[in-house]
Amino acid sequence: MRVIALASRPESADWVRRMGSDHVVDYRDPGCAKRIQALAPGGVDVVFSAWSKGNIGLYAKVMRPFGHIAAIDDEWHLDWYALKDKALSWEWEFMFARSKHHATDLIRQHDILERIAHMIDAGDLVSTVTTRFEGIDAAHLRRAHALVETGHGIGKVVVGR
Repeated sequence: MRVIALASRPESADWVRRMGSDHVVDYRDPGCAKRIQALAPGGVDVVFSAWSKGNIGLYAKVMRPFGHIAAIDDEWHLDWYALKDKALSWEWEFMFARSKHHATDLIRQHDILERIAHMIDAGDLVSTVTTRFEGIDAAHLRRAHALVETGHGIGKVVVGR
């Protein structure tokens, strides 16, 4: 798979390259869609969206018909209509869906996490954790939340023991 990542700052671009991205395009660039189309002339097959707000039009422009978008963010008010013309599919990933909705196969979540742990141990997957606050307390929670609220963090922030 060839990966095209979007990043606006040099440190973000460097990080996605270290994570394995083949190309990086600045999403603030007015020519962003054209740059992506030049890198993927037939259209992008799959989009992973961690920030969907304001990007539906971009996805509709750069994706091939019948492509798939997998989103993990919590954006409530998206205008999906732009995706219809290409019959693009939108899929959500929410790791707590099985337990929250009392799925009958809760052990499947354990199996998935176990497999991910093995893949990380084997070096097949790389964690996206970049910032860790040791100790679960109010001060660390405030610092972690403030960092996430900036919208300019790189990778994932973890508060743990």
